[in-house]
Amino acid sequence: MGDYVGVDPVRVRKLADRLGDLEQALAKHGALIRKNFKSWDSGLDLSLLAQQTGAVGDDARDMSKRADLARNLEEVGGAAGMCTPDGDIIDIPWDMKDVSAQSTKEAQQEAATLKKALDNPKADGSRADIDAIGRSLADHQDDPAYLAAFAGAGGIVDAARVARALHEEDGTHGGDVLSKDSQRLVGVYATGINRVFTLQEAGKIPPNPDYIKALTDPPGGDMVSVGMLFKYGPPGDQWEPHTLSKVSGAMLDWRDKQKTMRPSYSKPDFPYSAGGYAGKDDGGWYHAWGLNPDYLVKGADDNQRIVDGIEANDPVLAVINRTGENADASRDLLGHDDAASKRYAQDLLDFKWQTPGPTTVDDSDGARRVLTLAATDRSAAHFDQSGQAAANILAAAVKEKDAFDQRNGHEKDEYPTYPNGTAIALAGITGTWSADIGGTGMTTPGGTSGYDANDHALVENKDDMVKVMQLFVKDNSSAAAMFDATLHAQVSEAAALGEPDEMLTAMGNTAGMLTKAKVGISYTEAQQIDEQHKMNAVIVDSAGTLFGFIPGPKDPEGVAKIAAKALKYSQNMVSLGRTFKSLGDPFSTDNAGKQESLNRKEAETQYTTFSPSIAQGMIRAGKWSPPANRDWYDPQTKTINPDAMKSADFQGWFNTEKNEKHLDETEPFERGFNHAEVSKDGK
Repeated sequence: MGDYVGVDPVRVRKLADRLGDLEQALAKHGALIRKNFKSWDSGLDLSLLAQQTGAVGDDARDMSKRADLARNLEEVGGAAGMCTPDGDIIDIPWDMKDVSAQSTKEAQQEAATLKKALDNPKADGSRADIDAIGRSLADHQDDPAYLAAFAGAGGIVDAARVARALHEEDGTHGGDVLSKDSQRLVGVYATGINRVFTLQEAGKIPPNPDYIKALTDPPGGDMVSVGMLFKYGPPGDQWEPHTLSKVSGAMLDWRDKQKTMRPSYSKPDFPYSAGGYAGKDDGGWYHAWGLNPDYLVKGADDNQRIVDGIEANDPVLAVINRTGENADASRDLLGHDDAASKRYAQDLLDFKWQTPGPTTVDDSDGARRVLTLAATDRSAAHFDQSGQAAANILAAAVKEKDAFDQRNGHEKDEYPTYPNGTAIALAGITGTWSADIGGTGMTTPGGTSGYDANDHALVENKDDMVKVMQLFVKDNSSAAAMFDATLHAQVSEAAALGEPDEMLTAMGNTAGMLTKAKVGISYTEAQQIDEQHKMNAVIVDSAGTLFGFIPGPKDPEGVAKIAAKALKYSQNMVSLGRTFKSLGDPFSTDNAGKQESLNRKEAETQYTTFSPSIAQGMIRAGKWSPPANRDWYDPQTKTINPDAMKSADFQGWFNTEKNEKHLDETEPFERGFNHAEVSKDGK
C-alpha cells in the first residue's frame, strides 16, 4: 500500500478541472505555440509538446478519480481526516493503483448515495449528489470493476430515475420539463450506463438480465425517464445494438398501451368554437410531466408551446430516433421471423406517427430510418435478416393500408395523409427488392408472401404489393420519386450484367405494379410531373452515384459488388430518403382530387421512362458507345439524365445504338411491365 495524503475534496476537484482545462488549451493551441516560439528563435525544444499534452490529460483524469474518491469518503464517513475553517481534509491513497483498488467499494457506496438522493430529490444536497455521482460515473468509463459494482448495486435502475428526479426540482416551464443543466446531467448518466452494456457485450462485465430490465421495465413503469436517457445520451451508433433494440421494442409495446400519444385537435368552427387542443382528462402520458394543453383555459400560443413540448419529450420518438442511427439495432428489432418483429413493424407503420394541429406535423423520420436500415442491407452477412425485415414490413403495410382507409371522420381531419417519412421508407424498400418482388409477382402472383431463407428470396403476392404501393404513393409524389430513383439505379446496373433479361423483366413487372397502383387511386398528372421533377433533380444532383444495385448472394456476378457496395447502400438509402422528404409535403387530398388523373396511354407507356437507365447501364458495361457532346449525358460520371426520354435527340441515339448493337434490353423490361396488366381502372 502507498502513502495516504490528506486532501480537501473541493480543492482537489478544482485542481482536476484546471488540469483538464490545461490539456484542452494545449491541444487547441499547441500548433500556434510551436509556430510562435519558432518565429521568435527562442531555442526551446517544443518537440515534446504533444507528448506533454497527453501527460497533462492523464494527470487530469487521475486527479478527477482522486476527487471522486475524496468526495465519496467525505459523504459516507469512515475516512480519517480533520475539519478546518477552510473545509474538511480527507485521507486518500495517492498512488493510482491504490485508488483503483477501492473502485468497487466506491461504486457501491455511490450507488447507495444516488438512490438516497433520488428518493428525496428536493432535499438539501440531493442535486449536488446526483451531479457528483454522474461525474464519477463519467470518470470511471475505463474501469469495468467500478461499472460492474455500480450496476450490481442498482445503479442502472436508479439512472433510469434521474430525469424524473431532476424534473421534480426543475418543474415545467412552457414546453420545457428539464433545465439545460439537467439535460446535460441526464446525458452523463446515459453515457455511463451505455458503457456498462458495451463492456457486458465484450465479456468484460458479467451478464445480468436485471440490467436491461431496468430500461425495459423501469420502476413505476416510467418509460418517459428512460426515453430521456436516449434523447440526451450518446448518438445511436454508439449504443450497444441489442440494448437499443430491446429498449425500442419495450417502448413500442408501451406506446401500444397508452390511451393517446398526442392531444386531440379540433378545427375552428366559427362562431361556435375557436378550436384548438383538447388534452384535459384524455389520459395522456404528458400530464404527469406538467404538459397540460387545454384550449378552454390557455391561449393558442401557450397551447402550441405545450404541444411542441409533448412532441419533444415523447420517449418513443427519442428511442426510435436513436435506433434509426444504428443499422444493427434496426435489423435486430425488425429482422426476425417471430411475432415480436412483425408487431414492431406494424407499430412503426402506424399512420399516427404525426402530431395533429393547424398543420399536421410528420413525426415519422426516426421510423423512416429504422425501416430503411432494417430492410435494405443486401450484403452476404445481412441479406437474410434484411430480407426477413422487408417481408415483415411489407406484410404490415398491407394491413396498414386497410387501417388507413378505414379512418373515422375525426381521424381524417387529424391525419389527412399517410406520414411522409414512413411512405418514403416503404418506397425505398420496395425499390430495393424490386427484382424479388417482380419475379415472384410473375411466377406466383397469388401465392403467400414472406421470406424464403433457404432460397434467399423475398416472395410477394402481386395484389398485396399493389396495396402497399397505393399506401405509400397516395398523395405523395416524394415517395413515388424515391421508388423511381431506387429502381432507376438498379435497372441501370442490371442492364450491365452479362445476362440481364430475367432481372430486367422482374424489375419491369415491379414498375408495372406501381403504375397499376397509381391508376387504381387516380394518381394525377400534376403528381406525376412533380414526381418526375423530384426524381430527376436528385439523380442529377448526385451524379447518379448515391447508391448502386446490390445483387443477391445467388448471383455469382454479384459477390464482388456486394463487398464494394453493401456497407454504403443502407446509409445511402437513408440519405436519399432524407433528401426526398425535404422536397415538400404530400399533396392534400382535396387538391389532388381536382387534378386530371393519369390517362390510359400515359399509364401504359410508363415503362419507356426507364430507357435512359437501361442505356446508362449499357454504356457503363461497355456494351454501347457513349454519346459525344450531348447535354443529357455526363461523360465524367457516365450518367444519363432521366429526363432525357423527352429529348428527340436521345431517342434517335438510343434507337441507333440498340439496332446497331442488336441489344435491346428495353424489351424484357417492357414484357415485365405489361405482365402487371395495367388497365384504365387499375384492376
